[in-house]
Amino acid sequence: MATMTHINLETDLRLALVLDEALRITLTDMADIRSLPGAVLNMGTVNNSGSDTHQIRFASLGGSDVMVADATEIAQVVGTNVTDTSVPIAVVRQTLGREISDLAIMTGFSDDLDPQRLAADLPLSYARRFQDLIAAAIATGTTTVGTSGADMVVDDFYDATFGLELADNNGPYYCMLHGRQTADFRESLRSEGGAVQFLAPTGDMLRLKDQGLQGSFLGVPIFKSARITTDGTDRLGGMWSAGALAYKTAQRDARSFIGSSAIAVQQGEVTVEIQHVVGGGKVNVFADAYVGVALLEQARMVQIITDA
Repeated sequence: MATMTHINLETDLRLALVLDEALRITLTDMADIRSLPGAVLNMGTVNNSGSDTHQIRFASLGGSDVMVADATEIAQVVGTNVTDTSVPIAVVRQTLGREISDLAIMTGFSDDLDPQRLAADLPLSYARRFQDLIAAAIATGTTTVGTSGADMVVDDFYDATFGLELADNNGPYYCMLHGRQTADFRESLRSEGGAVQFLAPTGDMLRLKDQGLQGSFLGVPIFKSARITTDGTDRLGGMWSAGALAYKTAQRDARSFIGSSAIAVQQGEVTVEIQHVVGGGKVNVFADAYVGVALLEQARMVQIITDA
């Protein structure tokens, strides 16, 4: 008598495989540097300003120009011009869209892809894009430490702090590194002695300041991000003082939705829209965000270049 086996029944009475009803999320770096207060300045919005690009203005005040002695007591004072400069921040549209068919929605499991779940995920996509923009701004720094093609070591961290101090930065400082850099840095720390210690974050700190926070060294919080720029050989992390990095945004207002049949939700800087395509048998889910990021002062940034 023949034994009925699963493999023999797969043709008509059994399935070769079945999808589990639980939908898991692929591992991704969800760290957001904005969770560190003061690390990046929010310079407001360009709405109703007449331009998508704003010049951030600087002037040599705050005692930058120093008095000089008058050896004659009666010399006529000659005016000293204030040194001025400006840095542009251009707000650019960032966008992502997904489409899912009606049939895919109707046949889905209870825990599956649907328009609501896709829409809820889009602000997270914007957060990742924001990290890309921050990393790109860090990579424009002209003062550098570290060695191309070599592991990051503790001396590189010290050199970054020295570079900021020599440029008259008083802090607070912030550091953003790739996982390769933080791993090499910790490895180098194992051979260090003395009173200076790496302070790991507590549970409360992680709840308040995001998974990217790795701890602090020399009083500088270290933030890990997979979005750090690479030039193909090295990772271009950085350390900076408050005021180095800034961003501007724009938000869609009621004028953008005139005549629209889409369901629109504003989540922070992100506008998410869900719309069924009449006659198309599908639902479109789109998100827009308008943002621009810039490095405001080179003197406030030190780029840390080590192997990838």
